[in-house]
Parts: sequence; structure tokens; C-alpha cells
Amino acid sequence: MLRSLHHPERAYPSIIIAGTNGKGSTSATLASILEQSGYRTGLYTSPHLVDIRERWMIGGAMIDPELLRRSIEMLREAADRVAITPTYFEALTIVAFIAFHLAECEVAVLEVGMGGRLDATNVVHPLAALITPIGFDHMEYLGSTLRRIAAEKAGVIHRGAIVLTTNDDPLIAGVLRRRAEKFGNRFIEVTEEHDTPLPGPFQRRNVALAVRAAHELRGKLPRITDESIDRGVARTQWRGRLEHVRVSGKDIWIDGCHNPHAIDAVIPYINERIPRPRLLVFGIMSDKDVPAAARTLFPLFDSIIATEPFPPRSASAESLVAIAQQLGIRAVAEPKPFAALLRATQSGERSIFVGGSLYLAGAAIEYFDAQGA
Repeated sequence: MLRSLHHPERAYPSIIIAGTNGKGSTSATLASILEQSGYRTGLYTSPHLVDIRERWMIGGAMIDPELLRRSIEMLREAADRVAITPTYFEALTIVAFIAFHLAECEVAVLEVGMGGRLDATNVVHPLAALITPIGFDHMEYLGSTLRRIAAEKAGVIHRGAIVLTTNDDPLIAGVLRRRAEKFGNRFIEVTEEHDTPLPGPFQRRNVALAVRAAHELRGKLPRITDESIDRGVARTQWRGRLEHVRVSGKDIWIDGCHNPHAIDAVIPYINERIPRPRLLVFGIMSDKDVPAAARTLFPLFDSIIATEPFPPRSASAESLVAIAQQLGIRAVAEPKPFAALLRATQSGERSIFVGGSLYLAGAAIEYFDAQGA
């Protein structure tokens, strides 16, 4: 399909970002740095939280509706020409390539959807490949061991790309390093941390990865300066990641911690920053390791409202209640997310954490934004 469109993905240089968790915030930080460096930047991420236009950011703003319409029309014409119907994610990715070309972007930051080797984004030959922490997720597609999952993520490493990663597990780093060495690419392990406006200690590693990538890219993108890096970091926004709002005297935190690896990352923040008693509004996709996620997160809370953010793919609210009760934690089922959030705000608890799925984070943002939070 891209060939029939005269390869819009080749009209600008790209940076690709893979990993299990932290891809989005790393991508958003790097895109912000590039914008502050004076480059018209396209940022492609997934999923969206409220508005599908969030997936395509151009110049720091959501894609213009008319540009999106035009890009979709070009996609449709290409599909007709080659008699191929793309998958949903393939279609969204092709729209990104078309839109960034039409908008005359000077550089694109592409977040991998799943894995890397076979991901739709992985048709580019990037300036740099960034790989955020790798853990167990999508094992039915990527493999049941960290070595296999890492090998799939390493597929975004192409000849000529600078390779940067925050993975410090020797097994994972070894897989990535061997792929980089195969092409004679520079391989950089980022171990430092960097201050960031994004909440959560784990974000300091993600931001450090974006900052180090920006420094390394100066040879190809010479407008990047120390000052533009600082401005870009300071102005980064990434919703639904330990986002804090106050409603009716209650403190509410929203986070898209959607697998055990992501949950492990937010636990220190919950323990240190969220006072007890705590109420959890929780919903998760059934293809995740639901028992492991629940057993890790539930004991941090005094009561739980279980919900279903994306039926029928969500784990049932009743099954989540059963797990909570096995752990001796009070829990109720409220399958509709808005009803669950209303019930939470009407409860006696003053500390409310909404998490378990980016779909639930999106619902919470939509719900509380409508209330002017």
C-alpha cells in the first residue's frame, strides 16, 4: 500500500520507539524536544484515551480534522488500487505516514504498537531505535520468554540506526546488543535519570532515554541544543499516567497501568504519595495476566470497585471481585465505567486510584474533564 502511495514514510526521517512500558511518555518527550528545537514533528502513538485524533500529533497539536479526512481518503484509494484491506492498526499507521507527509513534517516519532519486528510502524529505516523496559505482555504473539519477547522488540533495529535502551537485565540487553552489532550500529545503555514534570519515579528513566537520544541525534538534527532539550522536557505532557485531579474534596489519580510490569512501576508512588484509606477503581483486558496484576495491586487498597472498560475484551467485573474477596478485600462490581467512577466519587474515601487499563484511563479523563476537573 505504501508503494502505491509513493512511500510517504520516506519523505522525512523517523525515530522508532519499542518496549513493553514507557513507550508513550518517551515518545512524547522526544517529540516535545524536537518541537522545541524548531523541527515540525509528527508524533504517532497508541491507543488514544478520549479522541482518536490524539494518535496523530503534528506540531504539538492533534491532527486537523480536514487533514485526517484527506489522509483517510488517500488510504481508501490506495486500498482500492492494490485490492488490500488493511487491519485497523495498519490503516492508522498508513494514515500517520500520509498525514505527516502532507503536513510537511521534518521528522516523525513513531511508537510501536506491539512487538516490533512485525509491527506496522517497522517499515521505516529510522535514525534511531529506542527500546524502553521490556517485560511480559502480548505473550500469545511475542513469545513466552523474555529472550523471545526481546528478540521481537529488537526487530526495530535497522542498519544505520543509533540504538538506545534503558533495559539493564543482562539477558534482554544482550539480545538487543547482538542485533545492533549485526549491523555495526552504536549501542548505548542509558542508566542515568533525568528530572521531569511527569509524575512517578519510573518516568525519570524514560525521559533520560529521550534526552540521551536527542543528544546523540544532534549530528543528524543539528538544531537540537541543550536549551531546546530542557524546554522540551519541561513542556512534555502525557495524560493518563499518574494524572492527578481533585473532585469534590477527593484526590483522584488516573493511570493506565495495564500489565504487571506497569503495575510494579507505580507501586512505589502509591505507597509514598497516596494516603490511606485508598479506593481502587479497576478494570483490565482479559488478555493480560489478570491474576498476577490483581494480586500485585489489590492488597494496596482498602476497597475496590471493579469495572469493564472495553467489553467484551475486558475481564468481567465479577471475576475481579472474586479475586479481591479471596484476598480479603472489600469489592463490588460496577461494569459500566462511568457508573463505577460516580460510585467512587460518592464513596467515603478521599483517595481514589483509577487504573488497570488505558481504556479505563481514557474513560476517567473523559468523565472528569466533563466535570471541569
